[in-house]
Amino acid sequence: MGKLIGDMAKAGVLLAVEGCLPSSYGVRVDIRAGKFTVTDGPFPETKELIAGFCLMQVKSKEEAVEWGKRFLSVAGEGQSEIRQLHEMPAG
Repeated sequence: MGKLIGDMAKAGVLLAVEGCLPSSYGVRVDIRAGKFTVTDGPFPETKELIAGFCLMQVKSKEEAVEWGKRFLSVAGEGQSEIRQLHEMPAG
């Protein structure tokens, strides 16, 4: 993983990469009908937990997919979700 992160930094696409602590350190905040519920971790539905994130600036979705494939090949198994950030207009 260290080599891949170095490759991304050298390619100029890496903005940030972080791992997350286990869900036992987290909370979930929900709102339903205007009321908030805060639930302490750990969370039983672990198949949808975010273990970490990588923030990249790439030229295309296809380039992001290629970097995502490299991440997964290093991890061995798992899933990546690739999302574009909403950018606010300047001014």
